[in-house]
Amino acid sequence: MRSGNNLTFGYKYNSYKNNYYIYNLKKITMEAKITNYFNTLKKFSHVLLNRLIESPSVNKADLRLSQMKAISTFSEDCAYTMKELAANGMIKLPNMSTMVDSLIQEGFAERKKDDEDRRRVFVQLTPKGKKIRKDFLEGRRNTAISIFSDLSIEDKNDLLNCLDRVCYILEKSINIEGEHKDKKAL
Repeated sequence: MRSGNNLTFGYKYNSYKNNYYIYNLKKITMEAKITNYFNTLKKFSHVLLNRLIESPSVNKADLRLSQMKAISTFSEDCAYTMKELAANGMIKLPNMSTMVDSLIQEGFAERKKDDEDRRRVFVQLTPKGKKIRKDFLEGRRNTAISIFSDLSIEDKNDLLNCLDRVCYILEKSINIEGEHKDKKAL
C-alpha cells in the first residue's frame, strides 16, 4: 500500500513538475517571440531611417537625427508647451527640451511667452523651421512610398492588418496592466 501511495504522490509531483516546466517553456517561448518582434521592429525602423537619411529630398546638412524627430512633433502653424511636444513625440520631457534647444540654436524654432500667463512658454517653428519640416515630411513620405511600392496590394493589406492587430493587442495589454495597478492602489 505504501508503495502505491508513494507512486501516486510521485506521479502527481512529476505531473506538477511537467506542467510547471511546460508553463515556463511557453512563457520563455512567448518572451522570445516578443523579443524577436521588437528586434524586427528595430530593424524596420533602422531600414526606414537609413533610407530617409539617404533620401535626396531631405536636406541632411540642415538636420541632425534628434532634430528630425523633434521637428516632426510640430504642426506647421501651432505653438506648443514643452510638455505637449514631449507627448506628441512620445519623448521624455528632458530629452525633448534638449532637442528643442538645438532647434532654437539653429533658428528652426523659437520660444514665446503666453500673454495671459507669463509662466507658460510656448515653442513654435520659425519660417525656416516650417520649410525644413515640410521638406522633411515630404521626403519621409516619398521614402515610405518607394519602400512599399514593390509590395503587392495583398501584402500591403496583410502588413497593415498585422500592424493594426499588434497595436490593438498591445493597447489592450496596457489597459489591463493599468487596471491591475489601479486595483493595487486601492
